[in-house]
Amino acid sequence: MPSTSPYLDTAFSYDRPGSLASAGVLDARSARVMGSATGHYWAQTVHQGLQYFDCNLQFPEPLRIDKVLPPSLCVVQVLDGTWQHRVDGTLNTYQSGQLHLLGLGERCEAQDHLPAHSHARMAGVRIAAGYLSELVADEPRLLALLKLATDGMHFSQLPQCPTVGRLLQQLYLSPYTGGLKRLHCESVSLAIVLELARHFGAEQPTAGKATRGLRDLAFEARHVLDSNLANPPTAAALARQLGVSESTLRRAFSQAFGRSILQYVREQRMELARLLLLERRWQVSQVAYQVGYANPANFCHAYKAYFGHPPGMQ
Repeated sequence: MPSTSPYLDTAFSYDRPGSLASAGVLDARSARVMGSATGHYWAQTVHQGLQYFDCNLQFPEPLRIDKVLPPSLCVVQVLDGTWQHRVDGTLNTYQSGQLHLLGLGERCEAQDHLPAHSHARMAGVRIAAGYLSELVADEPRLLALLKLATDGMHFSQLPQCPTVGRLLQQLYLSPYTGGLKRLHCESVSLAIVLELARHFGAEQPTAGKATRGLRDLAFEARHVLDSNLANPPTAAALARQLGVSESTLRRAFSQAFGRSILQYVREQRMELARLLLLERRWQVSQVAYQVGYANPANFCHAYKAYFGHPPGMQ
């Protein structure tokens, strides 16, 4: 993966609990890992900007990973167990037996947090936004897939993509070793990208919406977001609530307000936090929770990045 990604190519197999911080899964310069595991993990870059990974891990103690994720797509098939993380304050849960897609249009802070005695067996492919941009230059039909890695945050299950799930299981159960395994991994990972492009390229925006109608849609969406800043719906859930396709909603919102849905929610959270702090009625941690941050430290970091000074100086 490009240097902006915290994920490294590595492989390990622990018969007894081993430290994940020393396993080389994540770049220590951009991530912090606390916890141990037994089991295996393998990650391999099959093309610049395209990385396959799989694991079967047991966590005898609580797991905590703090990292910064770059603009990218990550498609994951959870074979057993579960996984969850918060991305920019929003909790995403990966369910056993399900295929999930996470798309990020900008760099986002993320925290993986699993309780002791949990486990996860899964396979996935990480796709850098820059890699998709290169592909789109030669094949415009991949544009719909690229948009998922350039506009806000997108997290959803993909029950309509059984082929992708089967391809990931095929990689997890690969019978090859050495060079043949790398070749098999590269060919199937590319097939996954093509299958995702076919799936999302087939989605068509809702027809018949006039410009005024799109503007009304954007303002209705903004009203819903403003009413739920502490726990805003995802773009996919908001689109379902408003009865339109997600691509139509994203386009309408961006045209009306000049920013993505994720950017808007971030800005509104920060402005609300500033007003609450000026009232001098709550501690910084209380304000963090009121605007949707589960971790006050992440709130302080986001606040300083937005206003140029920590919330305690407000």
